[in-house]
Amino acid sequence: MGVYIKDMQMPEDCFSCPLKEEGFCNITNAYAAQIYERNSDCPLIELPEHHGRLIDENEVRIVMNWLLTQPQRPTWNDTYNAIQEMNSVIEAEGMDE
Repeated sequence: MGVYIKDMQMPEDCFSCPLKEEGFCNITNAYAAQIYERNSDCPLIELPEHHGRLIDENEVRIVMNWLLTQPQRPTWNDTYNAIQEMNSVIEAEGMDE
C-alpha cells in the first residue's frame, strides 16, 4: 500500500527531502547520501502538476464488465455516468473539475 501526501513537493535530492531524519530516509531506512540527486531506490513518485481525479482501474473493469452483461447495450452516457460515480483514489488538483 502507498501513501499520498497532499501538497508535498517532490524533493530534488535526498538532502532537501522532508522525509529524512539525521541523514537517513524514513521510508527506505537507507542512508540518504545523495546531496544533489535522489537515491536510485527512492520510492517517491511525482504526480503531474495538473491532473484529474484518479480512480481505480480494477473498479473501472468491474463496472464495465457489469455494463456489458446488461440486456440493453450501454450507451456512452451510461458509461460516463458509471465512471463519474466511482470513488476517487486521489482527488483532482490544479485544474477545474
